[in-house]
Amino acid sequence: MKILVAYPYFPHYRLPVMRKMLLDKHIQYTFLSGQVFDKSIKLVEPENFQEKVSQWKSVKNVWLFNGKFLWQSGLISECLWGKYDGIIFHASPYFLSSWLAIVLSRLTGKKVLYWVHAIVRNQLRDKIKLIFLKFAHGLLLYGNWAKRNLIKYGFNADYVFVIYNSLDYDAHLEMKQKLSPEELEETRRKIFMHPDLPVLLFVGRLTPEKQLEYIINAGAELHQRKTPVNILFVGNGSKRGDLERLTAAKNLQDFVFFYGECYEEEKLAVLIAMSDLCVSPGNVGLTAIHALTYGTPVITHDNPFMQMPEYEAIEPGVTGMLYEYGSFDSLANSIGEWLSRHRENREELRNQCFDVIKKYYNPVFQASAIKTAIYHVFELKE
Repeated sequence: MKILVAYPYFPHYRLPVMRKMLLDKHIQYTFLSGQVFDKSIKLVEPENFQEKVSQWKSVKNVWLFNGKFLWQSGLISECLWGKYDGIIFHASPYFLSSWLAIVLSRLTGKKVLYWVHAIVRNQLRDKIKLIFLKFAHGLLLYGNWAKRNLIKYGFNADYVFVIYNSLDYDAHLEMKQKLSPEELEETRRKIFMHPDLPVLLFVGRLTPEKQLEYIINAGAELHQRKTPVNILFVGNGSKRGDLERLTAAKNLQDFVFFYGECYEEEKLAVLIAMSDLCVSPGNVGLTAIHALTYGTPVITHDNPFMQMPEYEAIEPGVTGMLYEYGSFDSLANSIGEWLSRHRENREELRNQCFDVIKKYYNPVFQASAIKTAIYHVFELKE
C-alpha cells in the first residue's frame, strides 16, 4: 500500500515518528512538504532520510496574509497523478490548496485521512471547519478530548482515531538513564542560592500568551504562605524584561533564575529532571511530554478549548495538576498542594510520569496507531 503524507512543513520533532513509519513493511510512505513561514522553526530535511530520500516530495509553499493562509504549488498535481492508495493531509481549512487536492483525491478513488487537532467550538468559523472535516474518510487526532468533541458533533467514532504525539523517545530515554542524583544536586547548587527549596520550571519562549507572570506571582504568594520555592526560566523572548522587573518588584531576585535559551538536550535533561514541577500557566503542548519523559510532573490550566492536546498526559494527582483557567489563586493552591503531598516520594513519582510516555506518547505507538487507522479505513486486517 502506498500512502502520501502531505504537510505544509515537517517540524524537526516529527523526524523520529517519520523514521518509524518508514520501517513499515506493508505500507510505503512518501512525505511531501514545503518551507515554513517562520524561519526560526527547525525542519526535517530530505537528507535526514538517507537511503529513503526517494520517499520525499518537495513543493513550493506560498504563504498569504502574513502566514495565515497557504497555497502549496505542486500539491494538487501530486495528489491527482501520484500512484497512491491514500493520502494523509495535515489538514486545515486555511490551507487553500488542500480543499481542491482533497476533492480530487476522493474523485480519483484515493482514501483521505486528516492528521488534525480538530478542536471545534460552536462558532461560525468552526462550522466551516466541521464541513472541512467531513471530507475525510478518517481522522487522526492528538487527544481523546477532541475525539469526544467530534462525536458530539455527529462524527462516527469508528473513523476517529487517537494517535497522540511524540518527541525523540529513544534519545531521551538514553539520556534519562545516564542522569545521576549527584549531577542533579550539583546543578541545583550551581544555579540557586537556596538549592534545597523546591524548583518550579518553565521551558520555552518567554512570550505574552504563556502568561508567565502567573508563575512569579504564584511564587510570591507561596513565599508569603511560608512555602518558599525557586523558579527557573529556560528560554528567551519578548517578556523576559517584564518578568525580570516583576521578579524585582516581588523581591524574589534570590529565588528566580533566567537561564536563557538552551537547545542542547543533555543540558535540558538535567534542568528538567532536577526540577520538582514544570509549570505552564498558558497552553502546555509538547513541553508536557518533554517534562514527563524525564520524570517531572506538570501543572497547567484545565480549559480544553485553550489547551494543546498533550495536556491530557497530565493525570491530576498522579503526573501533575490542572488549575482553574484564569485563576491565579487556583494555580498557587495547586502548586502548594502538590509540593506538600508529593515532594518526598520523588523516585516513585518519576516512574509514574514516565509510564504515560512509555505507553502512549512515543514514536512506536504513534506509528502503530497510524497504521491501525489506515487499515481500518481500507477495511483490511493487520
